[in-house]
Amino acid sequence: MEATTLSKLDKDIQEIKAVLHRVMHVLEEDFELNDAVKEELATARAEPLSEYIDHKEVLKEFR
Repeated sequence: MEATTLSKLDKDIQEIKAVLHRVMHVLEEDFELNDAVKEELATARAEPLSEYIDHKEVLKEFR
């Protein structure tokens, strides 16, 4: 395992700051949903909750 030094910590922090800056830039952008996505969203919202499958039932299927 590599020894932790102040210069290594500083380098890691600078890399994290750069990634965080890119993430913040993406989050600040205004996005518009296209018509197909808006249609799917409207359909999903119109579906009654009673038609949803219980999470426990889904888990049983994969165990």
